[in-house]
Amino acid sequence: MALETLALEKSLVANLGEIKISRDPEVTISCLGVGSCIALCMYDPGTCVGGVAHIVLPFSTNGTQSKENATKYADVAIPELLQRMREQGAVRSRLIVKIAGGAQMFSPGASAKGFDTGARNIEAVKKVLADEALRIDAEDIGGNRGRTVRLYIATGKVVVRIVGGITKEL
Repeated sequence: MALETLALEKSLVANLGEIKISRDPEVTISCLGVGSCIALCMYDPGTCVGGVAHIVLPFSTNGTQSKENATKYADVAIPELLQRMREQGAVRSRLIVKIAGGAQMFSPGASAKGFDTGARNIEAVKKVLADEALRIDAEDIGGNRGRTVRLYIATGKVVVRIVGGITKEL
């Protein structure tokens, strides 16, 4: 990316359990340090509205937003992201959906004991998206390394940088 482009770019960060939305073409929304979490990116090319949810855990106990920081759960964050996108003019039928993350960040023995949060997050996100009748257009999931994920509002491009590895566009 050219130096002058970096100077013009505005950056939003979706921290753990947060949702960020923008329609400003100068904005990039990032999820930093995505390990077992899922960075869920949605983009409507018709309105240039984009959003990112930094999903931490699969399911809340009751599926409601009554709990503090409830958007850390897939079953709460995904409907909330959809609602906020619609409020900004996004049209569901045009949404491009991309996910990254779900790494196994602990020893392989942990998954045998049911502690593979990454795999559980992947399964939950895919289930909730299917329940919402949304198709995943691209994904970079699993493995055992963290990622940084960026959604560029101007283009809808999603770039994933794997820790100690490569950078790729989804």
